[in-house]
Amino acid sequence: MPRSDMRLEGDFYTGADSRRQTAQLAVAGDALCLVSGGGEQAMSWNSIKVSPRVGNTPRYVYLPDDGVFETSDNDGVDRLVLHFKPGRLNGFIHRLENHLGLILVAAVITVAVTLFTFFYGVPWTSRVVADLMPQSVKATVSASTLRSMDMQLFSPSELPEHVQERVHDHFAPLLLLHPELPLNVEFRSSESIGANAMALPDGTIIFTDALVVMAENDEELAAVLAHEIGHVVHNHGMTGVVQSSLVFWVIVMMTGDLSAFADTTVSVPAVLMSLAYSRDMEREADTYALGLMQAQNIEPMYFISIMQRLEDSHGQGLDEAGHQEGSVSAEKDNGWLSHLEGLVSSHPLTEERIRRFEAAR
Repeated sequence: MPRSDMRLEGDFYTGADSRRQTAQLAVAGDALCLVSGGGEQAMSWNSIKVSPRVGNTPRYVYLPDDGVFETSDNDGVDRLVLHFKPGRLNGFIHRLENHLGLILVAAVITVAVTLFTFFYGVPWTSRVVADLMPQSVKATVSASTLRSMDMQLFSPSELPEHVQERVHDHFAPLLLLHPELPLNVEFRSSESIGANAMALPDGTIIFTDALVVMAENDEELAAVLAHEIGHVVHNHGMTGVVQSSLVFWVIVMMTGDLSAFADTTVSVPAVLMSLAYSRDMEREADTYALGLMQAQNIEPMYFISIMQRLEDSHGQGLDEAGHQEGSVSAEKDNGWLSHLEGLVSSHPLTEERIRRFEAAR
């Protein structure tokens, strides 16, 4: 006989069609009893599944043979669960789900874990995975990237052959410092990104014609090269690729919806996180460049002068697309606005970088 104090009112769906039937679900001894227009049906507790409580949304009891019982009596469902599973763990879970203070604590912990994952877990994992990538993978990624950039951003270099040869000869001693790395310098022309340089994962380093023309001497170009070699030595290019993929999939796992990544509220945090990681890479590349320049007796002033000139150049309206990961570009300092830009820029502010090299003079 069903117990009146353990009776739930709701709707029953047979699973055979979409018709809804008014029904009752009640405790009958050691079993459950479903009473609907089709009669009574007894079933064991172990044959059903209960949906978790989410606020005051309806609960679902999934019955054998694809049947579903829906009810808005959340408290009644909780009593039903505790009746059949009265263990301490279930009691604690029940109290947790209905205790506002514990819910807030859980929310704070969730946010903290999420932030830790993005700021520390993802970067660390990215470096480990990137370091395990063979050179063949880096070469494939770099070749694909360069082909895409050649189609969209670059055109063949217009520098005279003797200028390219002069710069290559000047770069040769620095490129030979790491015989284990296939370092290679190439020149490209690009109106869209202007004066810039960037390093690809396989060790290919691109200098734009505008940057070569801007430099007052080859030592300034060597200072830029030292920075780009730093990106290759620390495997920043491959780390960035892995990192972007991890951020993407972490967000997909958190939202449970692949299409949600296209939504602005989801994708913007991912982009900002990737940019923040890149700032750390830029600082690391600067550290390497400063050490290399000191070891090769290249004055830090050369880095300072080319950075100041880059800042002036980009401040005169060149496309901000020039600020690409792994590139040596500069940000304009506009007081408080520069600090805001520093939070989302892929590079440390130029003023910060210049002070660092000035201190080493």
